[in-house]
Order: sequence, then C-alpha cells, then structure tokens
Amino acid sequence: MPTCLTLLGIRVVRADEISRAVRVCRVHPSADGVSDDAPAIREAFKDCGRDGHIIFDDATFHVESVLQTTDLCNVTIDLRGTLLWGTNITYWRANGLDVGYQNQTTAWMLGGDRITFNGYDTGTFDGNGQLWYDFTKGVSNLPGRPISLMINNTTNSLFNGLRFVQSQFWTMVIKNSEDVLLDSIYVNSTSSSSQPARNTDGVDTMFSNRITFRNWTITGGDDNISLKANSTNILIQDSVFHGGLGVAIGSIGQYLGQFERIENVTAERVTCLKTRYAAYIKTWTGVQQNFPPNGEQS
Repeated sequence: MPTCLTLLGIRVVRADEISRAVRVCRVHPSADGVSDDAPAIREAFKDCGRDGHIIFDDATFHVESVLQTTDLCNVTIDLRGTLLWGTNITYWRANGLDVGYQNQTTAWMLGGDRITFNGYDTGTFDGNGQLWYDFTKGVSNLPGRPISLMINNTTNSLFNGLRFVQSQFWTMVIKNSEDVLLDSIYVNSTSSSSQPARNTDGVDTMFSNRITFRNWTITGGDDNISLKANSTNILIQDSVFHGGLGVAIGSIGQYLGQFERIENVTAERVTCLKTRYAAYIKTWTGVQQNFPPNGEQS
C-alpha cells in the first residue's frame, strides 16, 4: 500500500489560467464555459497533489477527457460545484482508463496516501448518464462504458459529502486500497426515459481492506454496494438504499484458477426501501463464458 513522504516546495494552480502562490491550487472553469476543463484539473493535481490544497470554484466544470491523478500525498481537495462529464460516447469508449479487472474502464482514476476529498454536500459528479442509458438500450455490460470514479492504491484517506448523479455505469470502484472512509455520500442514477439505468452500482470494492461506508444514500439500477474479489474488513453503517439490489457479496470466482475471498463484512443500521434484497451472495458457476466479461453475470 502507498505511503507518502513530505516534500519541500511550493506551487499553486488555477484553471484556464495558472497562478502560483503557496501550494494552493484554485481551479476555475474555462472562460467560455464550454471548453474542456480537464487539462486545468490535471495541472492543479500535478502542482498541488503533494502537500497541497486544491480548491474548485463553486461552478460547473466540463470534463471532456480522462483524468488520472495518482501518487497523491497529504492533499486536501475541495469541490463545491459540479464536474459534468462530456457526451462524446465515441471518445469515452475508446479512451477510458483500464481498471485492471474484467475489462472495466474509468473516467477518473485517483489515488494516493492521506487524501481528504470534501464535497460539502454540494460537490457533484454528473456523469450525463441519461445519454448512456439511452445509448445502451438496456444492455447491461456494454464495453467501454466508464465508471465515474476509481479510487486506486489509496490509504489513510477520507471522502466526505460528495454527490454522484446520473453515473455513466458503476458510480465508483475502490481497488488496492486500505483504511479509507467514505462518509455522507449521495448517489442517484435513474432514467427519465423508457430505457433503464442498468448496471449503475453505487460502489464496488476489490482487493481492498478496511473500507468504511457511512451515511450513504443510494438510488440506482443495480447493486447498491457490491463487494468483489478480495474485499476484507468492510463496514457499512447508517445508510439508506432506494431501489436496487441491496448489498451484494460478490460476485467472486470469475477467473479460472484464481482464488478469491470476501471476509468480515458488517452492515448495520441500513434501511432498504423497495430493494430486491437486503443482501445476497453472487458466485460464478465454474463454467467460463467469454474472457473477460464487462460487468456481472449472476
């Protein structure tokens, strides 16, 4: 698991302009309000991602290209506005970042040690999911459909008060991480058309230990929380699920010849409203069908 060393040095950032001061990076949306803000976001994380403070304006940021902000260390991220993902389906299907499990991809891969990501109950990830629900026409596992956020190789970190609406696919995946608390997270991925918001999991974990989900509210079209391969010591508390399938243990046993386990999962004070299950177990039959599939076959 990653740990970070304190480095000396001072930088600061902003959005379509970059100003430098005391290792505080203020990210502003582009002047025309429509251009891709991802380059400025990447620059902010490059300059202030270690021993820094990244502050997004309370505004809408257009994210038209993938974000990979890893190897962070001792950083605070403040998001009060909205990150609005772009609508170029061809781009996203061709350029998503490899999750390294099944053949999933993500639109943003974020990771490091001692990350504090504050949303203040207003900071929003808007995946423009309706476009994807209509495009897939109910196909659950369309290749290249990106996960909104991947928390990868992350330790000793807090994600607090974030909102996720209309996620493109799964809302979040946590992989190769340990000692992460996700508190007061709101997820709502619902379709306004005749096409379902299928496979819009609230969050999935894999190869991770000591992950806590507290005060989550999830509305979606699949697993509310799904614990996949080698998820251990998972705590779910004080959360409310609206629709969906509840807590999924699995699926596991997908890869031929690979041992997978899920251990020590606790869910307490969780309210399930019109979910199909409160919790259930998903395993594979041992007969391989395609390799690797995108998403789940229960």
